[in-house]
Amino acid sequence: MLRDAGIINHQAEARHLMMEFLNEDLASIYSRLADELDDVTAMRYMKAVKKRTTHYPFQYIIGYTYFMEYKFNCKEKVLIPRYDTENLVMHSLDLSKDRDMKVMDLCCGTGCIGISYYLWRKRDGYKDDVTLVDISDDAIALSKENAEKLDADVQVVQSDLFSAFRDEDGNPTCKFDMILSNPPYIKTGDINFLMKDVREFEPRLALDGSRDGLYFYRKIISELRDFLVEDGKIVFEIGDEQYMDVSELLRDEGFKDIVKLRDMSGYDRVVSAGL
Repeated sequence: MLRDAGIINHQAEARHLMMEFLNEDLASIYSRLADELDDVTAMRYMKAVKKRTTHYPFQYIIGYTYFMEYKFNCKEKVLIPRYDTENLVMHSLDLSKDRDMKVMDLCCGTGCIGISYYLWRKRDGYKDDVTLVDISDDAIALSKENAEKLDADVQVVQSDLFSAFRDEDGNPTCKFDMILSNPPYIKTGDINFLMKDVREFEPRLALDGSRDGLYFYRKIISELRDFLVEDGKIVFEIGDEQYMDVSELLRDEGFKDIVKLRDMSGYDRVVSAGL
């Protein structure tokens, strides 16, 4: 059924779903291939398979995904973490100083970037002050859920970009050593060409970067100086072919030491810069 529906990893997903419903590893399942499922488990399994044939995301069905070695809960209306985004976290760790840091994860979604950063740094003995920020009610709720589950002592703040971090007169109320961000960056006209799993089921709010895909980079970069310390860093995830445009926006605001990283497939994926 999954193969006929055009699911690329149909075999692996069929196995994984069975592992979920039986709460057993693959070796245990293979040792029981002659066994018959009880009616309730069989019904639940087939219901999940049928749902997946609509291209409803696998991660939403099982309720989680792995990111930077940690198991993050996934739910509808919040973008599913991607493996490629781990490049942003790893580069941020490389840029971190040998002291406790004050860091913001802007457009946090599940919280996977900020929480993973916090936990990896904690492994090395640091107690960073990490704040997760998103405008979405669903993202805020899920980030709090993941932070609690993974025992990450981070703050979660609902805000339209930096708006919650300004006082009544518009002055910034705090500054950060580093700001990490995976903002919406898909061109509006390209969304209809994304995989069905993404375009029909993942939140457009977390995907749509307006006509040229650069709307949120412009907005964020125009305000960055107010929220970074003197030698602060910004680390963005970017779409392929966006490096030149994003780096130009950064240079126009006086940022320097601009660095580009590619992902495992060779696509431009991360850009960082400093004041």
